[in-house]
Amino acid sequence: MSEDKQIDTSAQFIEFYKKKAENLISLADNHLKSKEYKKCLELLNQAYGMYQKGHYNNEAEKIKKRFTEIKEQFLKKKE
Repeated sequence: MSEDKQIDTSAQFIEFYKKKAENLISLADNHLKSKEYKKCLELLNQAYGMYQKGHYNNEAEKIKKRFTEIKEQFLKKKE
């Protein structure tokens, strides 16, 4: 009989979340350059979630700030 050995993959998941977030940010930058602001914000929102899952709180807050700045600059309703 063999024992079930658990392998700790948490570090790999944390690294995955960081790389996924960085990829999403790169895509968001491309959409921003193409003036596709809503898609850019959608991707930044996903990157924020990936950073949170990976416990990269400083990076998540930077993305949240950037999201807000882009939203206010390009999607603010004109009154």
